Amino acid sequence: MSPSSTPIEFPRNDAGIWTLPNGLELIIREDHSSPVVSLQAWCRTGSIHEGEWLGAGLSHFLEHMLFKGTSRRDANEIAQSVQSAGGYVNAYTSFDRTVYWIDSPADGFETCLDVLCDVVADSQLPEDEFAKEADVIRREFSMGDDNPDQVLSKLLFRTAFAENPCRHPVIGHLDLFNQLTRDDLATYYHRQYSPDNMFLVICGDVDTERVRELVEGHLGGLPRRKRRHHEVIPNEPRQLGRREIHQEFPTELSRAEIAW
Repeated sequence: MSPSSTPIEFPRNDAGIWTLPNGLELIIREDHSSPVVSLQAWCRTGSIHEGEWLGAGLSHFLEHMLFKGTSRRDANEIAQSVQSAGGYVNAYTSFDRTVYWIDSPADGFETCLDVLCDVVADSQLPEDEFAKEADVIRREFSMGDDNPDQVLSKLLFRTAFAENPCRHPVIGHLDLFNQLTRDDLATYYHRQYSPDNMFLVICGDVDTERVRELVEGHLGGLPRRKRRHHEVIPNEPRQLGRREIHQEFPTELSRAEIAW
């Protein structure tokens, strides 16, 4: 470091971490600088943990379906509850995690927390929504096939890995996706969405003790589920030379990705 360099200062981490008796982890950080709150529910499961459905995009499909109804709210009521509280809800799936999040004003926080906990703990995966959401995801497949950056990313992971499940795209392969059933979703949901495989992160204009009280009320009684341990990730065979792949695509600009 040169004499004129200024050391990087990271913000102090004063978040508190608690574990409920059922194994659910709760992370809270108070920040009263603005009257807003961010809530996230993380499940430690993603496309590499799909076991017998590996490559089908089951985790991503389930992410879509969790918003389609609980025993207390249908899909419209879920969306309306968050919107009426001034919140914004979304989710994403990756190789090793699925995350559901809501950003809300502080005065709508309790409603949004109730909705978030309801969705992750009590989704009913309604049969009448299954086919409709499957069609939504098929359109995602089509859009991805028309996007050169997404095509390139899939080629990169497929070429880089021979055995690691990251060789499969998070959205899955269409032929395997089309074989999924509503029962497959339910089995995977009840296997993986166990409180000891999840954690909540809440940051913003909140009172820690009130948050703990609410979370324990919403999720403290959720039983641990008989879940399968995460898949053992196989070791990659030794790479003896350069791997490369080329694909033509109807676009004006060429693209390349390099990985080590």
